[in-house]
Amino acid sequence: MTALVALTGATGFLGGHIADALLARGCRLRASVRATSDQRWIRDKGLETIEAVLAPPSGAPDEAGLETLDALLDGAERVIHCAGVVRARDEAGYRRANTLSTRRLLEAAARAGSVRAFVLISSLAASGPSAPGRPRREDDPCAPITAYGRSKVEAESLLERDWPFRTAALRPPALYGPRDRAFLPLFKAAGRGLGARIGRVKELSLVDGRDAARAAVLLAEDERARGAYFVEDGMPHAIADLTAALSRGFGRPILTLPLPVGLLRLFARLVGGTRAQALPLLAEDRLVDVSVDGWACTGEKIRRELGFSDARDLDTGFAETLDFYRREGWL
Repeated sequence: MTALVALTGATGFLGGHIADALLARGCRLRASVRATSDQRWIRDKGLETIEAVLAPPSGAPDEAGLETLDALLDGAERVIHCAGVVRARDEAGYRRANTLSTRRLLEAAARAGSVRAFVLISSLAASGPSAPGRPRREDDPCAPITAYGRSKVEAESLLERDWPFRTAALRPPALYGPRDRAFLPLFKAAGRGLGARIGRVKELSLVDGRDAARAAVLLAEDERARGAYFVEDGMPHAIADLTAALSRGFGRPILTLPLPVGLLRLFARLVGGTRAQALPLLAEDRLVDVSVDGWACTGEKIRRELGFSDARDLDTGFAETLDFYRREGWL
């Protein structure tokens, strides 16, 4: 019988692409959803869904809803934990959604008795920012600078315990691609001939969500995969590279405007703390992110050890993303 995979976060951007990649390989798939989840990208694809309490709400005991996790993992051979939050009100919110959910799911996997592999979707933020010309590697000591990054490091540390199954973590950098809404404002601005150089960041890694999904499935399936792995599209990019790719995609010149960190912090103060936290560009973690020189990593390890290859280059990925936005009427 085909192996059963349990997937969390299937209704999100990366999780939806992981679901597609698993189904394309003929896997049986059981996905956790919430009653309020938008299931458009997984609907009518032949997968099983279950409402699972990955992390209890604030104030509830840590043991709340464990029976739903047992149901999610019943009979599963592989687990890919993609659910989590990239924005929360405070450090406790990040830890509850990203760290506590991982612990609860690992313990449920151990109770299930059938799980052979557990893959956590972590983040480059767990490793920390990069120095100019020196992308982060997996053996670099983790040095997160945000609450989000710290919650992911703590989640990764849980994998190191003595579990009765293999564990691995995937650390993607910035993600983009069809279905992604985080890069949509960038594309909308580019369509008007405008771009922005935000903060101090001079160099960053990127990867299309579909390629990150392939990497996640590879970690789940390849028995050699253990520990942390970065994935990226083959090279770090200067901000000018993004602007140039957008310019080629739209067929028009793009004027790049600088947005210094100081100016963004001034905007955040004027808007007010609570409202600023709700805005992606003005949230405190985001302001910290853009206060460093680089967010670059190298995926040489996953290519060397596991044979990962053929990630889309920036021109191809941006062109396909632009086509998707236009087809969906998002632009």
